[in-house]
Amino acid sequence: MTRKMKAVIVTTAGGPEVLKYTEVDMPSIQHATDILIRVIAAGMNPGDCQNRASGAPSYAAGDGQSTFSILGMDGVGIVEQTGQAITHLRPGDEVWYYDGGYSDKPGSYAEFKVVSGHYVTLKPKSINFTEAAAFPTVCLTSWEAVVERARVREGNFVLVHGGAGGLGHISIQLAHARGARVATTVSSLEKGKLARELGAELLIDYKRDNVKQAVARWTGKDGADIILDYVGRENFSGSMDLVAPYGTLVNTVVAPWPEGNNMLAEYKNLNIKFINIGLPQVSANHEYRLRQTRVLRHIAELVDAGTLQVHLHRVYQLRDVKEAHRALEAGEVIGRIVITI
Repeated sequence: MTRKMKAVIVTTAGGPEVLKYTEVDMPSIQHATDILIRVIAAGMNPGDCQNRASGAPSYAAGDGQSTFSILGMDGVGIVEQTGQAITHLRPGDEVWYYDGGYSDKPGSYAEFKVVSGHYVTLKPKSINFTEAAAFPTVCLTSWEAVVERARVREGNFVLVHGGAGGLGHISIQLAHARGARVATTVSSLEKGKLARELGAELLIDYKRDNVKQAVARWTGKDGADIILDYVGRENFSGSMDLVAPYGTLVNTVVAPWPEGNNMLAEYKNLNIKFINIGLPQVSANHEYRLRQTRVLRHIAELVDAGTLQVHLHRVYQLRDVKEAHRALEAGEVIGRIVITI
């Protein structure tokens, strides 16, 4: 008889109302490299909202189309069982991972999850499960933006759009730790206080201040060396005017392409880069997924060393995930939201 578990599922695209708290079959190990994890908590990510709104699309890298989807792109938990090919983990280990959230690759809005052991590593020892669940997706994205794409180095002027958001507040810390000078756009004193505490030296209230003039005064030149755009839409196209010649603009947001043309970006010889940390998973790129797992291992070391922290805004229970989606999409969140299972 198949064991059951509690989960939040999606059967059709839509708003938070399509999320259904119910009971489904518990997964089991199918391959020698699989591990079964008892999920303790999951991160709440914009990508989860995108997958919910689009019906959690199916990808060839998954295990076959299902009649429903389980969202949740990352999670933390305890190893329950390991396949015979996995030797670096054992039952009882406290782990974290970035995996799933699509119709053919169930995510972590559930009591149990099966993941390839290749893509799982030990969580930080110094923090609890709830705090740890706030890290994986935003840290992988921020690491790729700051370290791998922008290649932030000492002395760079870095402008972070959305510095009090999940990605922004992690990126401020990573850029600051690499010796960069960091500015950020914020919309309230509360958000500015958090960004300042994490290493931002300049706070720009984008609702009141002229951002271009503020950046020029700060850098003493025509823009920032690097802009990390975690807002998108018109903010992306507008950021081209804020980057110094030969500078770098990194974007992570899926949004309509801006109107106009690329004349300014070409004139300034800008280096524009986009990030999709889900690509290695949906394209079954094993080597890149191993790279992401190594990054998670390094992030755990930074957390345990006290050099990287997360601002946990609110914690929801699994049965209340509808409200978590609503709050994130309404822009009510400073830092991160976590779902406890």
